[in-house]
Amino acid sequence: MILKIRIDDRLLHGQVAYSWKARLSYDAVVIADNQAANDELRKSTIKMCCPDGVKLAVREITKAQDLLKNEKLKAMKVFVICSNPKSAYELIQGLDEKPIINLGGMQNRAGAEFFSKAVYVTAEDLEYLDKINEMGYQMEVQEVPETSMTEYKTLRAKFSK
Repeated sequence: MILKIRIDDRLLHGQVAYSWKARLSYDAVVIADNQAANDELRKSTIKMCCPDGVKLAVREITKAQDLLKNEKLKAMKVFVICSNPKSAYELIQGLDEKPIINLGGMQNRAGAEFFSKAVYVTAEDLEYLDKINEMGYQMEVQEVPETSMTEYKTLRAKFSK
């Protein structure tokens, strides 16, 4: 069962791994990211951040879709992480579950604007986030469980783009 899909451009790192583990009590983490799946150094770094006893899979998006439909994984509590809204949108196209989407960490970069604490978005990011929202997914913006959560719709209504 997918507990949550997080959008975080850093993917799995200590703050996310341990704070969300304490909140969600997940058994497995699936990283759905085409670039990370094909980068051995990045996969090694991600593995070092995974809490003990938690299963980890780093897969391209289409392979992550297949994995998340596997009955063994459906019996586990799974935390999914994508690096950007486009990847999350592509991932959910092939899922039969409708978990909460958590927008939690997108660093400032060229063409991005401040959206919320720790979240900077480009026009393309907003396009995909809006598509996910229109599909009826519950979407929240929250850096870590200890910080306050705001609904995407609320922040989006105040954003000028």
